[in-house]
Amino acid sequence: MASLFPSWLKAFFAAKDNHKELLKYSLFKDLDSHQRRMVGELLHSREYKAGDLIFEAGHPAEVIYFVESGEMELTYPQADTEPVRFEPPEFVGIFDHFDTQKRHASAKAATDLKLLALPVSDLHDLCKRDTALGVKVMRACCEYLASLCVKKEVLHKR
Repeated sequence: MASLFPSWLKAFFAAKDNHKELLKYSLFKDLDSHQRRMVGELLHSREYKAGDLIFEAGHPAEVIYFVESGEMELTYPQADTEPVRFEPPEFVGIFDHFDTQKRHASAKAATDLKLLALPVSDLHDLCKRDTALGVKVMRACCEYLASLCVKKEVLHKR
């Protein structure tokens, strides 16, 4: 009986992890529950109907969008390519932010769409306050950008 008490006490006082859903996004895969809570407090839920414009190419890349449900379609005006669709758990805005800080594509809701919006300035402030979180997010950003480079190389070799 005495051995059960510490585990019961720990479970009683443990903070509920209300932001476990953030683990599905590779950007947050290494964050602990406290760090996910801090990020979660910065996120804003946004809903769009099919066909709604989300942003246009050339506009400032001030927000990273995380697809919660539905599909987002990106059209690149400078490229002769088909629109690219993004669905859960994908996100949009990292490449734009680290490149020109302008949107490279225009985005619209391909279906009814629910997004989580993370203002880049809020993320920067959080990373300054919690450097461990900042390192984890920066590492995840680098892994994501590297994966885009690998995909591009593979596509060009075909």
